[in-house]
Amino acid sequence: MKATRTRPDIMSQKSIVSTSSIYASQAGVKVLEKGGNIADAAIATSAVLAVTQNNLCGLGGDGFALLRLNGKIVSINSSGKSSKNINRDVYHKKGLKSIPYMGNMAAITVPGLAGLWQELEKQSTIETKELLSYSIKIAREGFPVTHNYARSIEVTLRRAKDKNFRETFSNGGLPPLQGDIFFQEDLASTIESLSNDGLDSFYRGNYADRLSKAFQKSGIAIDGEDLSKHHAIAEKPLKSKYEDRDIYELQPNSQGATVNFNLNSLKFMDDKNLGREELIMKSHLIANKFRRKYIGDPHKMPLPQNYLDESFYWNVVDMPDSRIPSSGKDGDTTYFTIANGEGDAISMIQSNYTGFGSAVVPEGTGFSMQNRGSYFSLDENHHNALEPEKRTFHTLCACMVERNGEFEYSIGTMGGDIQPQVHANKIHELIDLGLTPQEAIDLPRINMPANIYENPDILSFEEGAKFSYDPSKYFKRLRVTDYLDSSHGHCQIIKRGENGTLFGGADPRGDGFALSPVF
Repeated sequence: MKATRTRPDIMSQKSIVSTSSIYASQAGVKVLEKGGNIADAAIATSAVLAVTQNNLCGLGGDGFALLRLNGKIVSINSSGKSSKNINRDVYHKKGLKSIPYMGNMAAITVPGLAGLWQELEKQSTIETKELLSYSIKIAREGFPVTHNYARSIEVTLRRAKDKNFRETFSNGGLPPLQGDIFFQEDLASTIESLSNDGLDSFYRGNYADRLSKAFQKSGIAIDGEDLSKHHAIAEKPLKSKYEDRDIYELQPNSQGATVNFNLNSLKFMDDKNLGREELIMKSHLIANKFRRKYIGDPHKMPLPQNYLDESFYWNVVDMPDSRIPSSGKDGDTTYFTIANGEGDAISMIQSNYTGFGSAVVPEGTGFSMQNRGSYFSLDENHHNALEPEKRTFHTLCACMVERNGEFEYSIGTMGGDIQPQVHANKIHELIDLGLTPQEAIDLPRINMPANIYENPDILSFEEGAKFSYDPSKYFKRLRVTDYLDSSHGHCQIIKRGENGTLFGGADPRGDGFALSPVF
């Protein structure tokens, strides 16, 4: 297949850091150059992203990762539970039929990103204080605002009512323009406090006390007890086969199982008259049914152990579709990946959910609280119904691929509900079509935007996308976007070749950069 690239693949024999921010990629590279390992580089990279993309993935959001060290992969889930103080009746009494996306009623789940740093810290070799110094410096001394960041602030300021948010992200109500130097002193102080007192202080310590008081002032239900109960979960990842590869994804409440089910289902599909691309599209639709019913808080609803069996697959095929049409709503997140020539790697994703999340900034923190709890349903009969101390279905997922027991790919993207489709499509393009990471990233993208409550009746595709079948057979609505449109996700990929050479790609739909140490 002929493919074009917006830029060359970055190649290295040592290591590659691929993120959606040049500053984050540089921080990760600097840590690696100092002899740090993958966990060290990940903490530094993630913290810088929480500054330079505070709109997508700040300290008020969640984080997940697949970490591969010394040949072992672990799934890390640091998504926060809903507050013990919140329930469906709170919303019903206000006459609400759904949880709002903005305001303090949207900020109902504990932020998990700092907890993910804590879990990575167990594997790090460099002092956390040094790893966080890059993010503190950038927040305090400022950085030029990118077009995407400036646009996000401008759009959110039109709707945000929170006084602290408006003071944090504007100058007298005016948003920064592309190229303006953006300073975040409160955020610098927050990260500095964690640097001095330890990451655990975010949940159980001086900073947690300050944070719970700030929550109370903002009318946020989360309190000190909610914070103190948060811990990241480290466990075995999900695993399935795709041809001669092992596909790894995050455990629920991540939607990663959708990718394993999707790719696994291709071997059960019995229509031999369809081409590969059409079969993959059909597998997306069937996987959406699976995702809609079987993924949620694993402590409330465990993933079926037989979800990769053929009999299970045919039961899903026979499930009815949702009657609710797709809204086509996007999700805002950031994904990054780091790998070295020895096969150590991380596939990591962090998010506020939509844009700045709730657009509520607790006083003095410098970060906006996520609105991840907005994904809960207020229908008491739905498995993702809001309950106190519950994790919601989570759109975040991260992928890693092994071949013959060796690391081969790390793959991920922002994009909310479309993330599993992007994973599956990129795996097809990398493995079946033989594209390089950058070629696969730059290929015009095709996605069906729908959440777990909706019927995926929209097919959204970029200008230049080609079809070997008639998409109107499967979708009521077709929507074409510009090429390299952000609604199709910002994807980063690293490949490790058989000789150990690394290939890195980053998405031009965002602000992506893949970098490597020079010496």
